[in-house]
Amino acid sequence: MTPSLSHLNSVSPRHLAALVHYLEKDGFLCTSALKVAGITRAMLDWDQLPIPVVLLAMQEVVHTSKRGDLGFIRGLLTHPGMDHVAFQILQSAPNLREGLKTLAPYIQLVSAVMRMRCRDEPDAFVVEWSMAWPIPYEISVVALETIAVSSHRQLLFITQMSEARYEMQFSWPSPPHAARFRELKSPKTTFGHGGAPSVKFRIPNLLANQQLGMADERSLKEAERRANEMLDELARKRSFGDWVRDVLVTADEEMLDQQDIARLLGISTKTLSRHLAQENLRFGEIAQSVRLARAQALLLNPNLTVADISHKLGYSTSANFVRAFKALTGNTPAQARRQHASG
Repeated sequence: MTPSLSHLNSVSPRHLAALVHYLEKDGFLCTSALKVAGITRAMLDWDQLPIPVVLLAMQEVVHTSKRGDLGFIRGLLTHPGMDHVAFQILQSAPNLREGLKTLAPYIQLVSAVMRMRCRDEPDAFVVEWSMAWPIPYEISVVALETIAVSSHRQLLFITQMSEARYEMQFSWPSPPHAARFRELKSPKTTFGHGGAPSVKFRIPNLLANQQLGMADERSLKEAERRANEMLDELARKRSFGDWVRDVLVTADEEMLDQQDIARLLGISTKTLSRHLAQENLRFGEIAQSVRLARAQALLLNPNLTVADISHKLGYSTSANFVRAFKALTGNTPAQARRQHASG
């Protein structure tokens, strides 16, 4: 049975499962990558898994398979979910512009790690996807290629067109598999636009304003009503403490502070503190527990010195790290390392 997980700090493993199936069908076994993340085969069928666990599994699959085109492949494997509220919003809208604008506030219902923005320009309607979580660069690239390819396929499905002429812009340099984007035929694909990982669709106004065949105002309002109900349900399930803890764990060595976390949520640090206080938590305590867990994990690596670990954890000196670690555990890092080795 699938454990109960908040959608604020969990995600469906369906994309990971599809990718594992594809790679293993192609002859590459993903057993070791899943084991590193603590995922069993049965867990791939769960509705939700913690975001850090899925991210770790994806990172291991990317590294061990040595495949740079996994995001493209995931996009091809992602089929339009006709029963999903996001699809119903897009399908019922009068045109792509209105459909994508309406969908943007509900993107969390599609992906817990993605951010979506829309804007009008004189010659085009621009949709930009970026990461809402500070996740590793290579996993950001995989996720954004996935959303680009799957969104393109959904765009064609909804418009009932065999091709759609617009520009797909990626922030990162052209990858070795860039030629694969020609398989999509329709969009002009460009790379190297710079900045944080992101992908933009520049859709000409003529295409953005084209009437959709299934446009239905009543269905659109019903889809929005359902989407709002789903967001309200997520809000009731939210555990800000769990979310903060998972973001800090996922960020690894980035050492995010309370202001960084509040910015990710789109709230002030004061509001974040108030939410945490309602759960009898303080940001400093959560950050300290995450840092301690990270320290204990790093001490298991015999190739890292105490100085190396203190630097990775953001301490100004090794002595500060040793004092903090002893205050929390009763042992020095060296004593903790010896205890683990002996037993």
